Amino acid sequence: MLRDPVAHAKSYPFPAPDHCFVYEAGGWRRLDGAVDRAGRVPVLAAGSNQSPEQLARKYGAIADLGPIPAQRGRLADFDVVYAAHLASYGSVPATFQHSAGTAVTVFVLWLDERQLVRMHQTEGNYTYDHLSGVRIALDAGGALDEAYAYSSKVGCLNHEGGCVGVAEIGADRRRFRAFSQTEILEAVRDRLAPGAALDDFIRAHVGDKDVRAARSAALRDGALPALYPRRTVLEL
Repeated sequence: MLRDPVAHAKSYPFPAPDHCFVYEAGGWRRLDGAVDRAGRVPVLAAGSNQSPEQLARKYGAIADLGPIPAQRGRLADFDVVYAAHLASYGSVPATFQHSAGTAVTVFVLWLDERQLVRMHQTEGNYTYDHLSGVRIALDAGGALDEAYAYSSKVGCLNHEGGCVGVAEIGADRRRFRAFSQTEILEAVRDRLAPGAALDDFIRAHVGDKDVRAARSAALRDGALPALYPRRTVLEL
């Protein structure tokens, strides 16, 4: 049974466990112990890619994909904020932003070549970047000082002059205001279609790609740049 599109849009970034996990064949299980990193690259999940539910939507139709280990941790001096566009399923999606002193929860997805190609196909509004000199403390022990990440091509959503953190994703010493998905959709509605019922506003851009494109173009006006050093590997 298909999920109501409005409820789906409001539920971003979708449920994520509070521990490391392995996604495989539409399901997931707890990850205990080390990850075999041979042939895999570490890709940081900013928003919905932290959720096994979203990974199932992206990978579930692909046979013999193999497991995807996901290590939970904290990324220092970053936050997860809203990007300046609308996703095809109606949500305001996430991107990374520099935030001195903040430590935000992330999942490191260890992707092999085939899994990475598929992930690229689902991240059309982003660039695939290499981040070096970062500090990622993994829940299971150990750390990383480099990883890959998807960065919004159009930058971060500007709300009243600043970025807005994704409230559903935990962060210590958060400097930005944080909104839930429903709250950020209400803020976007107030900016683009004041007075409209929120559910009607969401249905309009879920159901009409031209409406979604026009609204995303409006959100790009005044978007804030991502202020972290990175090397773009691929424009998606």
